[in-house]
Amino acid sequence: MEINADVKSISKLNDYFFIVPDYQREYVWQPDDQVEQFLIDIENEFEPTGNGQKSYFIGSIIIVKNSQGKFDVIDGQQRLTTIILTLCAFRDLMKPLELNSRQKKYLQNIEELLSNFDMNSEETNLRLELQYEESKDFLSRLVDEKEYTDEVTPSIKKMQHAYIKIMSYLEKYLREGIDSLTKFSRYFLTKIELVVIESEDLSSALKIFETINQRGAGLNAMDLVKNLLFSEANESEFQIIKNTWKEITSNLQACNEDQSPLRFLRYFLMARYHDGILREDDIYKWVISADGKKATKYESKPLDFAKELKNISKRYSDLVIATELMKDGGEYPSITNIGYVNKYKSRQHLVLLLALDTNFGKEAIEYLGSQIESFFFYSNTIGIQAKNNERLFAQWAGKIRGVKDIETLRNIINETMFPYLRERIGLFKSEFQSIRHNDYNPLYRQRYILGKIENTVLKKAGLPIKGHEFFDGLQIEHILPQTPKDSFIPSEFKDEDDYNSHVQLLGNVTLLESTINQAVNNYNDLSREWFKLKQSEYSKSNVIISNLLNHEYLIGRDTALNRLKRELNYSYENWNKEEIKARQEVLMEVAFDTWRLNNTRIDKQF
Repeated sequence: MEINADVKSISKLNDYFFIVPDYQREYVWQPDDQVEQFLIDIENEFEPTGNGQKSYFIGSIIIVKNSQGKFDVIDGQQRLTTIILTLCAFRDLMKPLELNSRQKKYLQNIEELLSNFDMNSEETNLRLELQYEESKDFLSRLVDEKEYTDEVTPSIKKMQHAYIKIMSYLEKYLREGIDSLTKFSRYFLTKIELVVIESEDLSSALKIFETINQRGAGLNAMDLVKNLLFSEANESEFQIIKNTWKEITSNLQACNEDQSPLRFLRYFLMARYHDGILREDDIYKWVISADGKKATKYESKPLDFAKELKNISKRYSDLVIATELMKDGGEYPSITNIGYVNKYKSRQHLVLLLALDTNFGKEAIEYLGSQIESFFFYSNTIGIQAKNNERLFAQWAGKIRGVKDIETLRNIINETMFPYLRERIGLFKSEFQSIRHNDYNPLYRQRYILGKIENTVLKKAGLPIKGHEFFDGLQIEHILPQTPKDSFIPSEFKDEDDYNSHVQLLGNVTLLESTINQAVNNYNDLSREWFKLKQSEYSKSNVIISNLLNHEYLIGRDTALNRLKRELNYSYENWNKEEIKARQEVLMEVAFDTWRLNNTRIDKQF
């Protein structure tokens, strides 16, 4: 059986024309799961200002040459389709721009990776052609820049949503400037690599596919570590290690991460043994290095190391489940909060939490989780990238290892997170004063941020707080309406763009029940007393920060809520630019009270 396997950057895929045959599975990647992880993994390796950018391996594809001289894709169509969707997004962002000659060449290369004009046949050949029934020519029309108006199958819907997700991801580079987007496109084209496995015939290709997908593509680092433990253990300990490894696998299955065990192993080592960032492809090399052997002691104590892996895999599994819970009633509420504030697929926080001593229980995990949540609120508002947070957590994990009591943990927070955030208070204030509510996308995170602020107000007023499920059932209400009647815009706004920019500010939104929101949507005639009409409806809500938008809203006479209203100056008789700015300031003040470290506001000295 003849097999050719070559490492190819994405730019070198112009040597091929791929076909996904009609018997292949449709596109199934989810935008908030596999597509997002694809983008995160790639971005985490991107060094925009560094020299000597390393290549990043994203997997393999299996192909076989067909009678047309093109290549049938036997395995890897999900990855290939996502690559083409990403190239389309690059093209669609770059094409309307005024590019210099160098940038035009990048655009030209991208377009040639999408399709190629054959002068002999005078036909345009797509670089990737989907032949399965559910594709319905969607991808070919996207490549050809033609509108798709036919039946939307589940596969097409996933491709549409994936494309939108990728566009949104790349737009943040464009906001930094055309050159920033161009740099990222160069990295994507030249440094993202995959192994192209070319087989002599379909039968051989399917055999390779079966071997890779059912028996594993060789041994990954997790398999190799297991073999190391067996090689160092006494024969009498073999059964214990076997049973221990079954429990590790079972724990990872419980959190749906058994198919990607290297993330657990990587975070386990970074949290408890390795100093700094450890790449997946460097795991085994480090484990068998002198430093790795000395740190883990697996040679002299293989059984202890296996048991530690088992214990931490259970913690890892429990914390992944808690992060993705997205509702009340979980075992670790602070970890569930992290899933809201930093997205439920986030994992960087596990580096710190896995570093905690195995003797620590729920109290310590909850304590550290609440500190990490506060850190994420500020770092997300400022716009610090996930890979930078991971680097910080890898550094701080070394300080947590071996700590035996919460008081020492508190001191470590005061020595690490607190000064890091205090140095960035000015930047946070600057960003928050102009932050838009959709800067906290997705929607569940927007509701969480406002809901957490609501709960702080409730606590200060001596009222019972509310849970995730209450806030998840609410809607985002724009006080200054998104669509004013007859497009009438008050004269204080310079133009429509000025108006829309104020509409999207966090200070211009609140939470409302859907029935009340439907009612206030009718009050959008800005030439009349629209705000007074809205205020009367806001008073009917079960959300205090919405109630207080009515300046006449009070509870009793000299109650805690009324005093808080005066203290915050949370009173609005009219609604305009100045009021939006003032409320943005109020929300920032409450945010400092909400997301504390060691129960101390980060704008105060501890």
